[in-house]
Amino acid sequence: MTIYETSQQYIDMRGIHFNGRVLDIGGGGEGIIGLLSGDNVVAIDTRKDELEEAPDCGLKIIMDACDLKFLDQAFAHVTCFFSLMYMDDEQVKKCLAEASRVLKGGGLLWIWDSTIPSGLTEDAFVTQLKIQICDERVVTTGYGVGYKRSQSIAWIQTLCENAGFVIEEANASGEVFFLRVKKGND
Repeated sequence: MTIYETSQQYIDMRGIHFNGRVLDIGGGGEGIIGLLSGDNVVAIDTRKDELEEAPDCGLKIIMDACDLKFLDQAFAHVTCFFSLMYMDDEQVKKCLAEASRVLKGGGLLWIWDSTIPSGLTEDAFVTQLKIQICDERVVTTGYGVGYKRSQSIAWIQTLCENAGFVIEEANASGEVFFLRVKKGND
């Protein structure tokens, strides 16, 4: 098996603060958003083992991001921390539509993810990360996928705009990117 592996990418989460309830899509594994916001987080993942691995904080539910079982406008924030890369094109579109549905008017969708180049010939893509949670805590990890779908900040930004979001912040650095988008007031 051949692997395309990024150099270690640095993400500084120290300035990230959420007011209100947070839905963390793909919140299993390291549970980065849970580490930031504790009991305000509802982490969902399709894999039970990933949720079991996540820190013991907030609420953990096995659920598909393309078919959220929450009421409309239930969350102030929705996060996707390196989770869109695991979805195919249609799943990403459905996930963004569902995120919009469950966000309150004026709510924020926060996206951190990988830039995946087109035309990869390797069997897998892996992003290596060093994540600064707070001054005392750094998480070193990697996220990988075994299929060849390219992904860019421009593509995700367009999908967010098509889903009715307004771009508040868009940054690409190295082989990762960050988007913060706002849902209009209903």
